[in-house]
Amino acid sequence: MPFAAYEHLCHILHTSKDPQHISAHLFLTLDWNMLSRVDFIVTSNVEFIGMSSDALRFDVGLTKTDQEGKNNIDHPFHVYSCPENPVVCPVLAMAKHLIKNPTILGGNCRLFQGSNQYEHYFTIFRKIVNSAEHRQSFIDRGLNPKYFGTHSIRKGAVTHIASGVTSSPPIASICIRANWKMPGVMNRYIKWEAAGDQYVGRCVSGRKRLDKSFAESLPYFDFAEYDALEKEIKMRELDRWIKQRMLGGG
Repeated sequence: MPFAAYEHLCHILHTSKDPQHISAHLFLTLDWNMLSRVDFIVTSNVEFIGMSSDALRFDVGLTKTDQEGKNNIDHPFHVYSCPENPVVCPVLAMAKHLIKNPTILGGNCRLFQGSNQYEHYFTIFRKIVNSAEHRQSFIDRGLNPKYFGTHSIRKGAVTHIASGVTSSPPIASICIRANWKMPGVMNRYIKWEAAGDQYVGRCVSGRKRLDKSFAESLPYFDFAEYDALEKEIKMRELDRWIKQRMLGGG
């Protein structure tokens, strides 16, 4: 799945008026950005998602190649925003999903609630990609709907990172992020490091790697001009406003 096709599918979901496309949009962007097997996205628990500086932080548990969940202890994966291209921004997609499903913020639950979420979202994706309205537009962007499958997103993301420009992240960092074993002793001697994963995260986000915007932080509320007391008051007002909006209070 080329990046252009991924971006187009994100655009369709992002601009859709169908409520279920809000969660489908987040599912798609996380699947792309995490380079993950879909089962990890489906079983993601909100307790293992947080913020680390300017990135969403995902603590990975069990995977196909790590059934005991030991290999990724203290190895969080970083997911970055894409301010220059909102339709592919996983942080924006996450915000929309949480506003639509505010009870998730209570914790102790999965990010995507319900059964058969894997098949549910891929049914949505396949329906869009194969529809008479969009089929040709995906072909024009290098994706033959006939061959679109569950691994298309992962393959496209890895290809985009490794081959998008000549200054790609180390292949070891890509393999560790994707939970792929490296040959020979490499798997034993080359380990996870934050810098490598952060570079992978920025590259896969859709940011322009040859532009200064590559280093941009995600949008945030700036309280730097206030003293400590005023800052606390402003933050409480903001917190109250967000909760009112999420609960439909205006």
